[in-house]
Amino acid sequence: MDYSGPRPADLADVYALNFALLACVRSARGGAALRLQLPPSLQPLLAGLTDRQVQRLASAPFLLLSLRERDDVYWTQLLADGASRDLFATRPGAIDECGRIVAATMGFVWQLSRRSPYSARLLFGASQSWCERVAARPLFELLCRTTDRTDLLGLRLADNENFWGRLLQAGLSSASDIRRAAQLCALQTMLTDGSRSDVRRLPTAACSAAVPTMSV
Repeated sequence: MDYSGPRPADLADVYALNFALLACVRSARGGAALRLQLPPSLQPLLAGLTDRQVQRLASAPFLLLSLRERDDVYWTQLLADGASRDLFATRPGAIDECGRIVAATMGFVWQLSRRSPYSARLLFGASQSWCERVAARPLFELLCRTTDRTDLLGLRLADNENFWGRLLQAGLSSASDIRRAAQLCALQTMLTDGSRSDVRRLPTAACSAAVPTMSV
């Protein structure tokens, strides 16, 4: 596998998606369900992010959102031919802000998995099989199956208090070196959190690949 890291343009897309997620999460109405995924002690910190803090946190060199990349059962059912639609897990009517974020993220991971599977795995903390599964489908089909789901979008490692505590404290520091160190430590946590052997190999490869970060 080619272990070349993400391009600056990829990191720009990551920043834009992270920014959109954080703007949604701190909103009074739209972000309530997402904030509830975090431990109670961290929910007010996320809701109280300032514009400047949103910019700093969005610059993390990985996706702060998750599309349940490691839930093989969920994705097998979602992409199954002739799969029935769960009315309790879909949004009626027009696509809302979460749906737009899901659509943009699916488009991003689809093209990235086809061009640079390693970069996709690094930014999403995903397995090789998940990236291959996404890349093998037509983009239109993926969007039709995912953009109206209410059970797909989530916060990455939402149940990991240390992960989010680091991001919402040192990861927001005005000192760029402290902020960068905290975000890279969070990236390492993301890459070592999975139980799959192919996910566990990612940190080793990441050590030898240059991962640029955005300065805010």
